[in-house]
Formats: sequence, structure tokens, C-alpha cells
Amino acid sequence: MCEKYNIDDKIRFLVLYFDAHMNVNEISKILNRHTRTVGRWELITKNGGDIRIRKEGQGRKKEITPETENRIVQMVKENPEGASVPKLAARSGISSTSICKILAKKGFKYLGYEEKSTIYDEEERMLRVDFCNKMLFDEGKLIYQTFFSDEMGIELNKSGPHQRKAWQIPTEKVRRKNITENVKLECWGAISAQGATSLDIYKRNMNGDLYREVIKRHRAEMENLYADGDFYFLQDNHPSHRMNEDWVVKKQGLKLLKLPRRSPDLNIIENLWGALKERVTNDLPINEKELRASLFRNWEILTNQERLQPFFEALHRRYIECVAKEGHKLRT
Repeated sequence: MCEKYNIDDKIRFLVLYFDAHMNVNEISKILNRHTRTVGRWELITKNGGDIRIRKEGQGRKKEITPETENRIVQMVKENPEGASVPKLAARSGISSTSICKILAKKGFKYLGYEEKSTIYDEEERMLRVDFCNKMLFDEGKLIYQTFFSDEMGIELNKSGPHQRKAWQIPTEKVRRKNITENVKLECWGAISAQGATSLDIYKRNMNGDLYREVIKRHRAEMENLYADGDFYFLQDNHPSHRMNEDWVVKKQGLKLLKLPRRSPDLNIIENLWGALKERVTNDLPINEKELRASLFRNWEILTNQERLQPFFEALHRRYIECVAKEGHKLRT
């Protein structure tokens, strides 16, 4: 009869609860409602509330119009740090789930903050633009005739984080390899569109004397890759490099290019160092011998001439972008 006269379940609950003195389990069976729902009605009723009164925000979901979506986006753009999902939901009256869907739809991603960016003064920006224009002249001829050199440090630390799990067959348990030594190595290398030098690995901090030793060891490799001798050598502004500029040109006969100050984003070898570190990390070396072997092996793989071509094509585009951005820092 209740269904016939369309009597609300909440009213039926009140009748059965107060007049028939039924408990939650009995009422839920009669109403065909979950006991949690009926239990919540009982709790509200015991606390003096009226379950027939719909609270604001309950019932039909709020319609999300394009205007609402644009308002959410505007709030995020105006104050990214203060636009957390709960705050946006509270200000807009929309659920957190809907907020996330709107932002994803508009191309937003929940990412970490960008590290503090390098700010160049006007003179530095002009030097960066001049450098890029020089490298781009004559269809980027210099880009493809230059050895880009740099140093990198890498460390094995016994106290560092260790992988605790690995994919394995339960009946064939894998024994975890533990790092046995604290090791820090320094590396030097130079890459070009024709290939690369071998990797130089050493333990000392780079200084003027060591830098000269390194250049002497690898000069012949560079000459062999450019048999006609028509190649350039690029270095950054490390103190050991600056003090040897005349020596590089006069004693070694190299055509020197100097990277603008504070401009690692214009040195293509920086990308290679990142790739090398990732591959070495995946090898899980546990001592100096394994670390050296991994560095040498992965350097050989990454500096294959075919693998290097995309790096130099991307560098060409990067220099064009730097000129277009008037020398401002590029994203790495």
C-alpha cells in the first residue's frame, strides 16, 4: 500500500521506528534498504534531527557548466599554490572528484614545483643569443663539427637507499645485491656528431694539471673522427678550463669554443650524462670495479654515432628556441 500511495521510505521508517517500535534490522528488511542507511537514519533521529529535511549539497549533483569549468581553471592560474583540490571544492561547491576531472580535462597535471630557475641579466642573455646564432650559422655547420665536452660525478654509497623487492618466481628467490664500497668517481667525455672520445674516469677533483692530462689522452681520438682536422672543441667555464684556454689553442692546436657562462642547457652532453647515470643505476653495481665496468659499457652504447644523431638534431632546435626566447633559460 505504501508503494501504491508513493509514501517516502523515510516516513515509513519513522512510522515503523516510533509506532511499531521495530529495530534497524527489521526495518531494513521491510524497506529493502541497507542496514547502514537505516542505521544512519536512526542515529539522526536519536540526536533530534529530521531525516525528512534534505541538507544542502545532497541529492542531485550540481551541474557543471563550461562557465564553472573556466572559473576553476582561473582560480588555479591566479593562485597555483593556494588552489588545492579541497579548497577549490569548498569555494565552488563541486566535489573533489569533479575538480580533478575538470583539471585533467583542461590539461593540468598534479606535478612537483619547478626548481628555482636561473635568471640571466641582459648581457648574459645577449651572449647566449650570440652563441646560438654563431652555432646556427650556415645551417648549423658548427653544431655538427664540434666536440661538446664536460665532466660528471657519480657515487656509490653503502648507506643509500636499497631496492627491497624484485619481480621473481616465489620458488626461485633472488638474493639482493648489497653495495660493498663507498665509491665516488669523476668522468670526462666529449661527444660529436661523428662519434665520441672514450670515457675518462678518475678520482681526483678536476684541476688545471689533470685537465691537461685528460685533453692529451683524448686529442688523437678527436682527430681520428675528423680526419681532415676540421672540428672544434667546446668547453664550459669551469676554473680548470678557463686557466687552460691558451694552452688548448696554442699547445694542442684545437679550435676552441667557449660555452656562455651558466649555460649547461646549451651543452648537449648534459643530456647524455643523465642517460648514462640512469643506465648505470639500473645495472646495480655494488663496488668500484662494477661501477667502472658499467660506466664504460654504457658510454660505448650511448655514444654510438647513430644514437648520437637525435641529440644533435635536438640541439639544433634548442639553439633556435634560445634565440626565439631572447636568451632566457630553456627547459631541460
